[in-house]
Amino acid sequence: MLKFDPNLRWLFTELPMAERYTAASQAGFKGVEVAFPYDYKASELNTILKNNDLSLVQILAPFDWDGGERGLGALPGREQEFRASIEAAIEFAIQVGKPMIHVMPGNITAELNREHCLDLFKKNLAWAAEQAAKEGITLILEPCCAARFPDFLYHRIGEGVDVIRELAYQNIKLCFDTFHIQMEEGAITPKLIEAFPYIGHIQVGNVPGRHEPGTGEIFFPYLFSQIEKLGWDKWIGCEYTPSGPTLETLAWGAPYGIGTPKKI
Repeated sequence: MLKFDPNLRWLFTELPMAERYTAASQAGFKGVEVAFPYDYKASELNTILKNNDLSLVQILAPFDWDGGERGLGALPGREQEFRASIEAAIEFAIQVGKPMIHVMPGNITAELNREHCLDLFKKNLAWAAEQAAKEGITLILEPCCAARFPDFLYHRIGEGVDVIRELAYQNIKLCFDTFHIQMEEGAITPKLIEAFPYIGHIQVGNVPGRHEPGTGEIFFPYLFSQIEKLGWDKWIGCEYTPSGPTLETLAWGAPYGIGTPKKI
């Protein structure tokens, strides 16, 4: 059976962050994603996870998201900040179950040379992969659609695969996000099959509103059947904005044991 985890930056936002972990567990989830968990000490977060019988699936290496940054990995002159960010993420991850670390390249604005930035990203990513491998931690890359991140380093799944193939580190994997793929290029199932050997994580969100399965043009029952057919045994992240209160929008998850409240 497929297993799903909610991104707590997107789901259960009607609750304070401190309460979202318990809400996720009570709704049947066994894992969570938290983009920036660093407001907690790692020891505190580890206790929260254990108390709620949750695994932490993915985090982001820290940077100034609220200030408009979308990563550091491809930005000239930011190499030392990038390394410090990766080191901080790895140190944190070690203490909370070694979740995957999403490494974002950043916005490549008009004054920057995109080819040079891509070369720098590969160099930085290779260094990061070597550090993460020492701890058995996987790094993930996620191409993001131009409609949402117009200046992002890469927008198409093939661009992410090219980086992974060139670097050839076993602990660099692809995040396959249905929202970004459908918005940027469509043909989700063929893209899934083609990229499958490189995928380390899947995220779901519908199009056009980036809401839950059942609210847009992607027919998720078919897609989920194809994911199962391929033998997927890792997590699928719920990275979407619920169209209503979170618990009222989880009917799609009933076949997977999600949405039925339980007591801890």
